[in-house]
Amino acid sequence: MSAWKTVCIIVFIFVVVTEAKVKRPKSCDDVAIIGAGIAGTYAGWRLRKLNKRITVYEYSNRVGGRCYTMRFPDIPDINVELGAMRFTATSHKLLYDTIRELGLPVQKFVLGGGASEDTTVHVRGVHLRYKDLGGTGTPYNLYPNERKPVSQLKWEMFRNYTNVLTTPVPEDAKPFQIKDVDGLEMYKQSINSLYHKFLSSEAQNYIRDTASFLDLGVSASAEVMTSPPSQEEDEVSTVTTGFGSIPEKLLETFLRASRRHNIKLNHHLKAIKKVGNGYYNLYFEPTITKNGRTSIIKKKSLRKKCAKKVILAVNRLSLEKLNWKGLYQPHIREYITKAVKDVSAGKFFLAYNFPWWRRSPVYSDYAISDTPLKQTYDFGTSKANPTKSILLPMYNDGDIPYWNELIEREHGNINNSDAVFSVGKEIVKVAERYLSAIYRLPLTDIPPPINGIISYWQNYPYGGAWQLWMPGYIWPDVERQMTKPSKKDDVFVAVNAFSSRSLSYDSNSALQVVELVMPYFGLKSKE
Repeated sequence: MSAWKTVCIIVFIFVVVTEAKVKRPKSCDDVAIIGAGIAGTYAGWRLRKLNKRITVYEYSNRVGGRCYTMRFPDIPDINVELGAMRFTATSHKLLYDTIRELGLPVQKFVLGGGASEDTTVHVRGVHLRYKDLGGTGTPYNLYPNERKPVSQLKWEMFRNYTNVLTTPVPEDAKPFQIKDVDGLEMYKQSINSLYHKFLSSEAQNYIRDTASFLDLGVSASAEVMTSPPSQEEDEVSTVTTGFGSIPEKLLETFLRASRRHNIKLNHHLKAIKKVGNGYYNLYFEPTITKNGRTSIIKKKSLRKKCAKKVILAVNRLSLEKLNWKGLYQPHIREYITKAVKDVSAGKFFLAYNFPWWRRSPVYSDYAISDTPLKQTYDFGTSKANPTKSILLPMYNDGDIPYWNELIEREHGNINNSDAVFSVGKEIVKVAERYLSAIYRLPLTDIPPPINGIISYWQNYPYGGAWQLWMPGYIWPDVERQMTKPSKKDDVFVAVNAFSSRSLSYDSNSALQVVELVMPYFGLKSKE
């Protein structure tokens, strides 16, 4: 036998033995993706051409997570967006490119991305237009140098009391290099502490009451303004078929790409354990969904699945509760529990036979108030059923415990549950009292609604509506370590809570964190 044949036989035996050792257990996935929200479905969509056995596991019986679109029966042509609802082509480029690649139609979101000059502001019992804030009619006891529009006031605080104009570093690094006049870096302090140093208490109240959303003690780095406020805004868009159609289309395309792709609904991941052959055993609790609410079936045995690699496309709160040793390393545990903070938020929609609010002497399609409603939107009138209209009375991330109490009176304990509930009589009654003040109309002019629904993003398994960075953490460092928490494991985290790019605010950041994972699967990142 020649030396060459001998070498070939040895190589053949080696390959056979090696393959036998790493042979995949029966019915194991090459990749298990946990979570069928926009991150999980996008991960499956990106991996769809790899010819791998891939399964997406979802806690509930619904695909989409915090992309959640519904429609009222009598108003089928208006998307009721209980979660994400808008984007801009430039600020959310990856999301926009994906929407176009999926072939989903888009349209202008007529309500825009925030306040316009004509937006109604109702604070301290006074009505004025957003363009008039800071003027003589502003009901706050401000110092002369504080009497100006909020965005201008905040910009001047950074310009006058920090080194924002003289920091010779790249724009993406400025949040960590900028210091205040005392020499303290922005990332080491909260925006509230910065306000306390340089603004009066009345100016702080003024900013808080007239802002669309609250900062809740977020890292000052997240609020750094490096240039004066611009009057130019990108056009705000939405998906014609609803934001929920994005993950639905992603999943549909993923499932069509291969018979080896699957979706398993009503699976709650409890624990991950690495086994001797390099695979991971995944332990799921079965769940049940009734009347739109999902709960864990406690009396049933855990379901064991296995996978070669795992992508955790869930949320911060789910990571905190998941039993996997990679998440219990001290530095990783600190990032999960302290580096970012969940922001609770709620919306509720009411449908009416006619748009009574447009009779208001102070009407605008968007209103900001210091009431527990916070933001109020005229969500439109049906073309299918003219006059039937939808109002979004409340979009709030501040007084959420108040709404939690009202929901629990109607529905009982809502912990470990889905995030959407029907609207009870007490919620309507409370809302009407505030709407009467906001629109300057008597209660007798407000008719009873014909339908209503409320979304409440706080409880497990979804966690908050979004997350914000807390003081003391350098975001790119946290993001890098969280993407692959354990160097020894093929378990990856695709959670937008730790996105350093879009500051964990939006659906775009969910896609961005998935892109960070793609190189581990041999795919080039789009970011």
